[in-house]
Amino acid sequence: MQGMAVLSCWVLGALQGAILILIPKMMLQGQLTALQLALPLSLGTLIFMAFCGQWGHLLDKRFSAKQSLLVVVKWVLLGFIISQLSFILLLQYSELTGTLLLFALCVSRVLHGIFCSAIIPSAQLSLSRGDIKGERLVWSSIATNVGRLTAPLLTFVPINNDYFSLWFILTVTVFALLIACFSHDSKQHLDPTFTAINHGKVIAPTPLFSFFSSRLLVIVCISALLLSLFSSQLQFSLGPLLLAQYNSATLATEMTAHLLFAASASALISLFIVYRLLSRYPAIFLMTISTALIVGCCLFVLQQQIMLAVILISAALSMAPAWYTALAIHASQFHKARTSAAVSQGHTLGNAFGGLVGGALLLFGEQSLLVSFILLTSCMLATWFAIYLQASRSTERTAVLDKLSSGSV
Repeated sequence: MQGMAVLSCWVLGALQGAILILIPKMMLQGQLTALQLALPLSLGTLIFMAFCGQWGHLLDKRFSAKQSLLVVVKWVLLGFIISQLSFILLLQYSELTGTLLLFALCVSRVLHGIFCSAIIPSAQLSLSRGDIKGERLVWSSIATNVGRLTAPLLTFVPINNDYFSLWFILTVTVFALLIACFSHDSKQHLDPTFTAINHGKVIAPTPLFSFFSSRLLVIVCISALLLSLFSSQLQFSLGPLLLAQYNSATLATEMTAHLLFAASASALISLFIVYRLLSRYPAIFLMTISTALIVGCCLFVLQQQIMLAVILISAALSMAPAWYTALAIHASQFHKARTSAAVSQGHTLGNAFGGLVGGALLLFGEQSLLVSFILLTSCMLATWFAIYLQASRSTERTAVLDKLSSGSV
């Protein structure tokens, strides 16, 4: 069950990377503009955000009732396979172009959003079984990033099929369904109730602490929205920008694959090495990711050293969510699950509109798009420093509460 969960997360990352790489080909083949192609992609993300909570509620309900999760997972994977297959067939074998193709892709992406939105909740619920310290949950993020790292490599496989990467990912999804069909649920269930206890006594949240915790969460959610908006807008715009520069879909696709591969590698290295080294020193960590983001954004806007720019931006944008999500969850003593869900919603909302905003700005020229990156960078930096200051105050209040509770025993 857990192996299938990790494999499903890999599929999500690989599929996202493969679609971004194939944007130039899809634009030329379907006679679509960047804005038109962004519509079905953004629609799928919006549907994902709308149904994610519903799937989570259903899975939690069955988990609490000790009912089989595999029944739900099998139907989810089957629907996920149908959505992928319809997407590939429309692109490779249909002769639809323009508005007709756009409408068909929207239908396919709606199916994608409905069933794909259950992958992460089911995977994390499966990985959380028996994982008191939360050490296994990280594998859902690792698998997703490895999938994004694998997608560019599939582009260079010497097979005369422009959509080979999508077919390969579909095959892996079918394999995951087969694993689900021959798997069985573990009998191990965890108590879903979390209670904060200090020296054997339950500590009630004080209004002062709740105020700082909620205020920090609001700033974190705003930062998550800005970060995912910047990231998805950048990823979506790489293909159209390179297509305009090289005037060749093949060259643009290859260069996009190289850039996304470098970005994924930078994200993994940053999370495994740099984040662990610097996370203990918040001030130094904040200055490091801020500097990386500023330098990367400047290089990208100036269209100089694009590879280095993408590497620096990816490093900053991969470490920041791990930092501010941990701060928000730590500050929320009694609603950690809700806090995690709220931050995820912020990320999903930004992803839903990133490509759409990028495609719209390209209609007004590249300069409009590049100016938006500068504005988003400035706003992100402001929220990061606000999170740092708010988290420092929240930590001080937590220390005071701990001393008071210890003294009252």
